Amino acid sequence: MSPYMLSLLTSIAIFAILSLSLSLLIGHMGIFSMAHAALFGVGAYTYAFLSVKQDWSPLAATAAAIVLAAAAGAVMAVPALRVSGDYFIVASFALQIVASSVFSNWTSVTGGTGGIPGIVRPVFGPIDLFQDQPFLVYSFIVLLIVAALGFWLVRSPFGRMMHTIRDDEVVAATMGKPVRGTKILVTVLAGAFAGLAGVVYGQYLMYISPGSFEVATSVSIITMVVVGGMTSILGSIIGAAIITVIPPLLQEIRLAESVAGPLEQAFFGLLLVVLMFTRPQGLLADKPHRRPRSAGTQAAAQEASHVA
Repeated sequence: MSPYMLSLLTSIAIFAILSLSLSLLIGHMGIFSMAHAALFGVGAYTYAFLSVKQDWSPLAATAAAIVLAAAAGAVMAVPALRVSGDYFIVASFALQIVASSVFSNWTSVTGGTGGIPGIVRPVFGPIDLFQDQPFLVYSFIVLLIVAALGFWLVRSPFGRMMHTIRDDEVVAATMGKPVRGTKILVTVLAGAFAGLAGVVYGQYLMYISPGSFEVATSVSIITMVVVGGMTSILGSIIGAAIITVIPPLLQEIRLAESVAGPLEQAFFGLLLVVLMFTRPQGLLADKPHRRPRSAGTQAAAQEASHVA
Protein backbone atom coordinates (compact mmCIF):
# COMPACT_ATOMS: atom_id res chain seq x y z
CA MET A 1 0.00 0.00 0.00
CA SER A 2 1.34 3.43 -0.93
CA PRO A 3 2.35 5.93 1.81
CA TYR A 4 -0.35 8.29 0.52
CA MET A 5 -3.09 5.68 0.98
CA LEU A 6 -1.76 4.71 4.41
CA SER A 7 -1.88 8.36 5.47
CA LEU A 8 -5.39 8.85 4.11
CA LEU A 9 -6.82 5.73 5.78
CA THR A 10 -5.20 6.60 9.11
CA SER A 11 -6.70 10.09 8.95
CA ILE A 12 -10.11 8.59 8.22
CA ALA A 13 -9.83 6.32 11.27
CA ILE A 14 -8.86 9.21 13.56
CA PHE A 15 -11.62 11.54 12.36
CA ALA A 16 -14.15 8.70 12.45
CA ILE A 17 -13.44 8.41 16.19
CA LEU A 18 -14.09 12.15 16.50
CA SER A 19 -17.27 11.90 14.45
CA LEU A 20 -18.55 9.03 16.58
CA SER A 21 -17.86 10.94 19.78
CA LEU A 22 -19.70 14.04 18.57
CA SER A 23 -22.67 11.99 17.34
CA LEU A 24 -23.26 10.99 20.98
CA LEU A 25 -23.81 14.66 21.78
CA ILE A 26 -25.64 15.88 18.68
CA GLY A 27 -27.55 12.82 17.52
CA HIS A 28 -28.31 10.94 20.70
CA MET A 29 -28.31 13.65 23.38
CA GLY A 30 -29.47 16.64 21.34
CA ILE A 31 -26.54 18.85 22.44
CA PHE A 32 -25.16 20.77 19.47
CA SER A 33 -21.55 21.59 20.39
CA MET A 34 -19.12 23.87 18.56
CA ALA A 35 -16.25 23.00 20.92
CA HIS A 36 -15.38 19.44 19.92
CA ALA A 37 -12.03 20.44 18.43
CA ALA A 38 -11.14 21.83 21.86
CA LEU A 39 -11.67 18.40 23.47
CA PHE A 40 -9.68 16.88 20.62
CA GLY A 41 -6.87 19.32 21.38
CA VAL A 42 -6.93 18.68 25.13
CA GLY A 43 -6.27 15.00 24.51
CA ALA A 44 -3.53 15.66 21.95
CA TYR A 45 -1.73 18.31 24.00
CA THR A 46 -1.95 16.37 27.26
CA TYR A 47 -0.39 13.30 25.65
CA ALA A 48 2.27 15.37 23.89
CA PHE A 49 3.21 17.36 26.99
CA LEU A 50 3.43 14.35 29.28
CA SER A 51 5.22 12.02 26.85
CA VAL A 52 7.68 14.59 25.47
CA LYS A 53 8.29 17.12 28.26
CA GLN A 54 7.61 14.97 31.33
CA ASP A 55 8.94 11.68 29.94
CA TRP A 56 5.83 9.70 30.84
CA SER A 57 5.25 6.32 29.26
CA PRO A 58 2.81 6.30 26.30
CA LEU A 59 0.28 4.25 28.26
CA ALA A 60 0.28 6.55 31.28
CA ALA A 61 0.17 9.65 29.09
CA THR A 62 -2.76 8.19 27.12
CA ALA A 63 -4.72 7.47 30.30
CA ALA A 64 -4.08 10.98 31.61
CA ALA A 65 -5.09 12.53 28.27
CA ILE A 66 -8.40 10.63 28.22
CA VAL A 67 -9.17 11.61 31.82
CA LEU A 68 -8.34 15.29 31.26
CA ALA A 69 -10.39 15.43 28.04
CA ALA A 70 -13.29 13.79 29.89
CA ALA A 71 -12.95 16.44 32.61
CA ALA A 72 -13.01 19.13 29.92
CA GLY A 73 -16.22 17.53 28.65
CA ALA A 74 -17.67 17.84 32.15
CA VAL A 75 -16.78 21.54 32.14
CA MET A 76 -18.55 21.88 28.80
CA ALA A 77 -21.62 20.25 30.34
CA VAL A 78 -22.07 23.18 32.74
CA PRO A 79 -23.60 25.54 30.16
CA ALA A 80 -25.60 22.60 28.75
CA LEU A 81 -27.37 22.35 32.13
CA ARG A 82 -28.32 26.02 32.13
CA VAL A 83 -28.98 26.90 28.50
CA SER A 84 -29.99 25.01 25.37
CA GLY A 85 -30.51 25.47 21.66
CA ASP A 86 -28.93 28.55 20.11
CA TYR A 87 -27.68 29.75 23.51
CA PHE A 88 -25.62 26.62 24.04
CA ILE A 89 -24.18 26.85 20.53
CA VAL A 90 -22.94 30.36 21.38
CA ALA A 91 -21.58 29.17 24.74
CA SER A 92 -19.74 26.22 23.20
CA PHE A 93 -18.37 28.48 20.47
CA ALA A 94 -16.97 30.76 23.19
CA LEU A 95 -15.36 27.74 24.88
CA GLN A 96 -13.75 26.79 21.57
CA ILE A 97 -12.32 30.30 21.14
CA VAL A 98 -10.91 30.23 24.68
CA ALA A 99 -9.35 26.81 24.10
CA SER A 100 -7.76 27.93 20.82
CA SER A 101 -6.27 30.93 22.61
CA VAL A 102 -4.85 28.72 25.36
CA PHE A 103 -3.31 26.33 22.81
CA SER A 104 -1.64 29.25 21.03
CA ASN A 105 -0.44 31.26 24.04
CA TRP A 106 0.36 28.85 26.88
CA THR A 107 3.85 28.36 25.46
CA SER A 108 5.37 26.61 28.48
CA VAL A 109 2.93 23.71 28.02
CA THR A 110 1.74 23.78 24.40
CA GLY A 111 4.81 25.26 22.72
CA GLY A 112 2.67 28.12 21.40
CA THR A 113 2.36 28.48 17.65
CA GLY A 114 5.46 26.31 17.22
CA GLY A 115 3.63 23.31 18.64
CA ILE A 116 5.23 20.20 20.17
CA PRO A 117 7.46 17.99 17.98
CA GLY A 118 8.93 14.58 18.75
CA ILE A 119 5.76 12.97 20.11
CA VAL A 120 6.30 9.34 21.06
CA ARG A 121 4.43 6.46 19.45
CA PRO A 122 3.60 3.45 21.64
CA VAL A 123 5.41 0.14 21.34
CA PHE A 124 3.68 -3.22 21.84
CA GLY A 125 6.39 -5.83 22.21
CA PRO A 126 7.77 -6.71 18.77
CA ILE A 127 5.17 -4.56 16.99
CA ASP A 128 6.81 -1.39 15.73
CA LEU A 129 4.23 1.38 15.43
CA PHE A 130 6.87 3.72 14.02
CA GLN A 131 6.03 2.06 10.71
CA ASP A 132 2.92 3.50 9.08
CA GLN A 133 1.29 0.17 8.17
CA PRO A 134 1.21 -1.22 11.75
CA PHE A 135 0.03 2.19 12.93
CA LEU A 136 -2.88 2.04 10.47
CA VAL A 137 -3.95 -1.29 12.01
CA TYR A 138 -3.58 0.23 15.48
CA SER A 139 -5.74 3.25 14.58
CA PHE A 140 -8.48 1.03 13.15
CA ILE A 141 -8.43 -1.16 16.26
CA VAL A 142 -9.01 1.96 18.37
CA LEU A 143 -11.83 2.98 15.99
CA LEU A 144 -13.48 -0.45 16.26
CA ILE A 145 -13.31 -0.32 20.07
CA VAL A 146 -14.92 3.13 20.16
CA ALA A 147 -17.56 2.11 17.58
CA ALA A 148 -18.41 -1.03 19.57
CA LEU A 149 -18.72 0.96 22.80
CA GLY A 150 -20.86 3.56 21.05
CA PHE A 151 -23.14 0.93 19.51
CA TRP A 152 -23.57 -0.84 22.84
CA LEU A 153 -24.26 2.45 24.63
CA VAL A 154 -26.96 3.77 22.29
CA ARG A 155 -28.71 0.37 22.16
CA SER A 156 -28.68 -0.03 25.94
CA PRO A 157 -31.33 1.19 28.43
CA PHE A 158 -29.06 4.18 29.03
CA GLY A 159 -29.23 4.98 25.32
CA ARG A 160 -33.02 4.86 25.40
CA MET A 161 -32.93 7.28 28.31
CA MET A 162 -30.67 9.58 26.30
CA HIS A 163 -33.20 9.57 23.47
CA THR A 164 -36.07 10.30 25.86
CA ILE A 165 -34.23 13.32 27.25
CA ARG A 166 -33.28 14.45 23.75
CA ASP A 167 -36.87 14.29 22.55
CA ASP A 168 -38.44 16.05 25.54
CA GLU A 169 -36.59 17.00 28.73
CA VAL A 170 -39.79 17.92 30.57
CA VAL A 171 -41.36 14.52 29.90
CA ALA A 172 -38.11 12.78 30.87
CA ALA A 173 -37.97 14.72 34.15
CA THR A 174 -41.59 13.87 35.01
CA MET A 175 -40.73 10.23 34.38
CA GLY A 176 -37.98 10.50 36.99
CA LYS A 177 -35.09 10.37 34.54
CA PRO A 178 -31.83 11.98 35.78
CA VAL A 179 -31.63 14.68 33.11
CA ARG A 180 -28.69 16.63 34.56
CA GLY A 181 -26.65 13.55 35.39
CA THR A 182 -27.23 12.03 31.96
CA LYS A 183 -26.13 15.21 30.18
CA ILE A 184 -22.96 15.37 32.26
CA LEU A 185 -22.13 11.70 31.73
CA VAL A 186 -22.64 11.87 27.95
CA THR A 187 -20.45 14.98 27.60
CA VAL A 188 -17.80 13.25 29.72
CA LEU A 189 -17.90 10.17 27.47
CA ALA A 190 -17.79 12.31 24.32
CA GLY A 191 -14.83 14.20 25.76
CA ALA A 192 -13.02 10.96 26.59
CA PHE A 193 -13.47 9.61 23.05
CA ALA A 194 -12.40 12.95 21.52
CA GLY A 195 -9.35 12.98 23.78
CA LEU A 196 -8.46 9.44 22.65
CA ALA A 197 -8.71 10.62 19.03
CA GLY A 198 -6.35 13.47 19.93
CA VAL A 199 -3.86 11.00 21.39
CA VAL A 200 -3.87 8.85 18.23
CA TYR A 201 -3.61 11.99 16.07
CA GLY A 202 -0.55 13.23 17.97
CA GLN A 203 1.05 9.79 17.90
CA TYR A 204 0.58 9.51 14.18
CA LEU A 205 1.92 12.92 13.17
CA MET A 206 4.48 12.97 16.03
CA TYR A 207 3.84 16.73 16.04
CA ILE A 208 0.89 18.95 16.93
CA SER A 209 0.20 22.67 16.62
CA PRO A 210 -2.78 24.92 17.45
CA GLY A 211 -3.92 25.05 13.82
CA SER A 212 -5.30 21.51 14.07
CA PHE A 213 -7.74 22.38 16.87
CA GLU A 214 -9.47 25.57 15.73
CA VAL A 215 -13.10 26.42 15.00
CA ALA A 216 -12.73 25.16 11.41
CA THR A 217 -11.93 21.70 12.78
CA SER A 218 -15.08 21.74 14.91
CA VAL A 219 -17.11 22.69 11.83
CA SER A 220 -15.54 19.84 9.86
CA ILE A 221 -16.40 17.32 12.58
CA ILE A 222 -20.00 18.59 12.70
CA THR A 223 -20.18 18.23 8.91
CA MET A 224 -19.01 14.62 9.18
CA VAL A 225 -21.77 13.82 11.65
CA VAL A 226 -24.49 15.60 9.66
CA VAL A 227 -23.44 14.08 6.33
CA GLY A 228 -23.18 10.52 7.62
CA GLY A 229 -26.26 10.54 9.84
CA MET A 230 -26.49 11.97 13.34
CA THR A 231 -27.83 8.79 14.95
CA SER A 232 -25.90 6.18 12.96
CA ILE A 233 -22.61 4.64 14.07
CA LEU A 234 -21.77 3.50 10.55
CA GLY A 235 -22.97 6.82 9.16
CA SER A 236 -20.54 8.72 11.38
CA ILE A 237 -17.68 6.65 9.98
CA ILE A 238 -18.83 7.13 6.38
CA GLY A 239 -19.29 10.86 6.94
CA ALA A 240 -15.75 11.09 8.31
CA ALA A 241 -14.42 9.21 5.29
CA ILE A 242 -16.21 11.51 2.83
CA ILE A 243 -15.11 14.76 4.46
CA THR A 244 -11.54 13.52 4.98
CA VAL A 245 -11.18 12.46 1.34
CA ILE A 246 -12.46 15.71 -0.21
CA PRO A 247 -9.44 17.99 0.55
CA PRO A 248 -6.88 15.60 -1.00
CA LEU A 249 -9.10 15.26 -4.07
CA LEU A 250 -9.24 19.03 -4.45
CA GLN A 251 -5.45 19.15 -4.14
CA GLU A 252 -5.22 16.80 -7.12
CA ILE A 253 -6.77 19.56 -9.23
CA ARG A 254 -3.64 21.61 -8.38
CA LEU A 255 -5.46 24.82 -7.59
CA ALA A 256 -3.71 27.73 -5.92
CA GLU A 257 -3.82 27.54 -2.12
CA SER A 258 -5.76 30.82 -1.99
CA VAL A 259 -8.45 29.19 -4.14
CA ALA A 260 -8.42 25.62 -2.76
CA GLY A 261 -9.29 26.64 0.83
CA PRO A 262 -12.40 28.71 0.01
CA LEU A 263 -13.46 26.13 -2.60
CA GLU A 264 -13.26 23.37 0.00
CA GLN A 265 -15.42 25.35 2.45
CA ALA A 266 -17.88 26.22 -0.33
CA PHE A 267 -18.15 22.54 -1.27
CA PHE A 268 -18.84 21.55 2.35
CA GLY A 269 -21.50 24.26 2.60
CA LEU A 270 -23.14 23.16 -0.65
CA LEU A 271 -23.08 19.53 0.48
CA LEU A 272 -24.86 20.46 3.72
CA VAL A 273 -27.47 22.54 1.90
CA VAL A 274 -28.21 19.72 -0.55
CA LEU A 275 -28.52 17.20 2.28
CA MET A 276 -30.83 19.47 4.26
CA PHE A 277 -33.25 19.53 1.33
CA THR A 278 -32.88 15.96 0.08
CA ARG A 279 -31.96 13.86 3.11
CA PRO A 280 -31.88 15.89 6.35
CA GLN A 281 -31.25 12.79 8.47
CA GLY A 282 -27.93 12.19 6.67
CA LEU A 283 -26.80 9.48 4.30
CA LEU A 284 -27.33 6.79 6.94
CA ALA A 285 -29.55 7.21 9.96
CA ASP A 286 -31.68 5.09 12.19
CA LYS A 287 -35.33 5.12 11.24
CA PRO A 288 -37.15 7.65 13.39
CA HIS A 289 -39.35 6.13 16.02
CA ARG A 290 -42.93 7.30 16.17
CA ARG A 291 -43.68 8.91 19.48
CA PRO A 292 -46.57 7.38 21.41
CA ARG A 293 -49.69 9.46 21.39
CA SER A 294 -50.73 11.11 24.59
CA ALA A 295 -53.54 9.61 26.65
CA GLY A 296 -55.89 12.38 25.63
CA THR A 297 -55.18 11.83 21.96
CA GLN A 298 -55.68 8.07 22.33
CA ALA A 299 -59.00 8.59 24.14
CA ALA A 300 -60.19 10.99 21.45
CA ALA A 301 -59.26 8.48 18.76
CA GLN A 302 -61.14 5.71 20.55
CA GLU A 303 -64.20 7.92 20.99
CA ALA A 304 -64.11 8.84 17.30
CA SER A 305 -63.99 5.17 16.37
CA HIS A 306 -67.02 4.41 18.55
CA VAL A 307 -68.98 7.29 16.97
CA ALA A 308 -68.09 6.01 13.53
